[in-house]
Amino acid sequence: MNLHSLPESHRETYRDMLGYAFRPESGPDWDHPDHPDPDIYHPYGFYDVPPDAESDDLSTDDLLTVCAYYDFSARVRDEWHPLPGISAVASPPESRRQGHVSEMFDQLLEEFRDSGRYLSTLWPFEYEFYRRFGWATSNNYTQTKVAPSDLTDIVPKPDGEFVHLEADDWERVDALYRTASTEDLALDPTEGWWRYRVFRGWESDPYVYGWEKDGELRGNVIFRIKGDWDSRSMRVLALVSADTEARGHMLRFLRDHDSQVDEISIGTEHESTRLIDDLTDPRAATVEIKPGPMVRIVDVQAALESVSLDEETTESLVVEVTDDRCAWNDQTFHIDVEAGSTTVTETDTDADATIEIGALSQLLIGARTAESLSRTEYLTAHTKGTIETLDSTFTQRDVYLREGF
Repeated sequence: MNLHSLPESHRETYRDMLGYAFRPESGPDWDHPDHPDPDIYHPYGFYDVPPDAESDDLSTDDLLTVCAYYDFSARVRDEWHPLPGISAVASPPESRRQGHVSEMFDQLLEEFRDSGRYLSTLWPFEYEFYRRFGWATSNNYTQTKVAPSDLTDIVPKPDGEFVHLEADDWERVDALYRTASTEDLALDPTEGWWRYRVFRGWESDPYVYGWEKDGELRGNVIFRIKGDWDSRSMRVLALVSADTEARGHMLRFLRDHDSQVDEISIGTEHESTRLIDDLTDPRAATVEIKPGPMVRIVDVQAALESVSLDEETTESLVVEVTDDRCAWNDQTFHIDVEAGSTTVTETDTDADATIEIGALSQLLIGARTAESLSRTEYLTAHTKGTIETLDSTFTQRDVYLREGF
């Protein structure tokens, strides 16, 4: 059984598998929209065929499970790095619980490693499932639910103007995103991503509106409205603002829907965003903190040597990495950091610490500290001062990957 790039002629079967996995309530005859895919989207199929099978030899009868990945680039410690985002993992009922997804992931990770993609990310349907494969949570996010009328006392007086945005406005939206998204794991979006994933939807296209002042786009909101005449809700998919003033006017835009919707659900937002603190009656809103996407190092040596650390960092330690899926990572490494530049070599020396691949992934991107991980089963120090050394080497960062995919 082997992983292959999905032939165009198999797209219908591929979409049927996704429909059954993610929209079973629509039934087998759901007429899914045939939207163009972004230039960075790569669908794959896992087929019951020999390794040397050519694309012309593939049949949908041999298609066991499918997946895809977005070939993202993302900011990691203030530099851009490849970060493929795995998506659309689906199996039909007749192929489940036979180990096919495990084998598919093994081959996909190997392909990532061979192509120089040393990090990866995904949004899990179940955290425990993907944790077993080595992915670990990168960041949390908040989701706030509030009645639009409860925003009245915190919004500014009208200024600037609200504008309806369409796919051809993607460059304006992109420029605002780059101004506002300063956190690590912020993406480097392409035109195709904006046109075919942000302005287009799986079920229906979302509304996209912005707030501009003196001709400059300073904020935007992406949302859907669901329900019927008796009860409607607004689901905000993204709310981006260049500064506090712009955010206030985007909240004013939401408030102005008080005659149309009963409730506004704002998510996903940075965990530090606390709209509840600004409300006249904080009890009027419900705020939930939820786990976000997950990250995984694909290639330990390449990842640690590629991601630059603080220029003042000079440390040396030996770390035993445990990785049940990728044998090339399941090694003991000598990590030598000189002025922020890292050299990684395999060694037989006794380790200063043992760390599981997901925990190392969190350390590398700055999502968690070694001190916090040492209180879990995923990191064990064997020598005195090792936790402090790890924390001074892999400093904690403001990590926030907001895009769903």
